[in-house]
Amino acid sequence: MFQQQGKLKEAIQQFDKAEDIDPNYIYASNNNIEARQLWKTKDDTQAKGVEDDRQWLPKNDPTIPIKRSVVRITAEFSTSDRQGIEIGTGIVIQRKGNRTLILTNRHVIFDGYEKGKNIQVEFFSTPPSNRVRMRRDGKLFKMTTDKELDLAVLEVSGKLPEDIQPLPISSSAIDPGIPIRIIGHSAQRKEDKSWSIKSGQISDKNQQLEISQAALTPGYSGSPVIDSQNQLLGIVFAQKKGQYRDLAYPISEIQKQLSTWNIK
Repeated sequence: MFQQQGKLKEAIQQFDKAEDIDPNYIYASNNNIEARQLWKTKDDTQAKGVEDDRQWLPKNDPTIPIKRSVVRITAEFSTSDRQGIEIGTGIVIQRKGNRTLILTNRHVIFDGYEKGKNIQVEFFSTPPSNRVRMRRDGKLFKMTTDKELDLAVLEVSGKLPEDIQPLPISSSAIDPGIPIRIIGHSAQRKEDKSWSIKSGQISDKNQQLEISQAALTPGYSGSPVIDSQNQLLGIVFAQKKGQYRDLAYPISEIQKQLSTWNIK
C-alpha cells in the first residue's frame, strides 16, 4: 500500500519487518528490492529515459554479451497468491528497427487469467549508486494457453543500444550429462542477485529437459539454458515437485511454437 502511494521510505520499513518475520517470504524480498531501487531516484523516470546505458557496463567481464541478451521482468499483482512485484527472466529473441521481442514464461506475467500490471523490462548494467538500470515498458505480444507450452512474448518499442541482441541458438545435440549454465534473478534479503549464473547439467531429455544441480529459485522462470559455447539450448519453466531437478523446454519445441506466431 505504501509503495503504491509513493511512500517508499515507509514501504521499505514494512518490507524489512516482513523479512524479519520470514526471510524466505519472496514477495517481501521482491517488493523491498523494487522499493529500494525507486528510492534511489524517487521515481523511475530516469531509468526509462536512458537511451544508451553502455557507459555503465563493467570492464573485462566476458559474460556481458550474454547478460545483455537476458532481461529482468517485473509485473505487479494483487491476487490471493501474488501480492505486489513478481520477478521473472526473459531473453531477447528478435530485433527489428525500434521493435524488440522478448521470450519468457506465461506465468511470469499472468496469474491464471489475470495479467500483471505495469510490466517492465530491465536490462543489465551496473549504474552509479544514484541511478537505476535502464527500463522499458513491456507489452504482451503473444502467449500460449494453459494447455500449451508455458510461454509468452513481450514487445518493447523504442530505441535500444545496438549491443542488445538475441542469443545465438545451439545446433548441437542435447545429450544427458552435458554441462549447462542458467542466467536469472533471485531475491535475497537486502541483496540484489539479478543476472546470477548457476551451473548444472542435463540429467534427462524427452519433450522437456531435466536439469540437476542448479538449485533454481522462482526468479529464474524464463531463464535461458546455455551450453559451453554460450548458445541457447532451452528455456526454464518449472521445478519438478519433490525433486531437486528443474525443467526446461528444448529450443526445438520453442521454435515450433514461435513459428506458429510467425516469429523467426
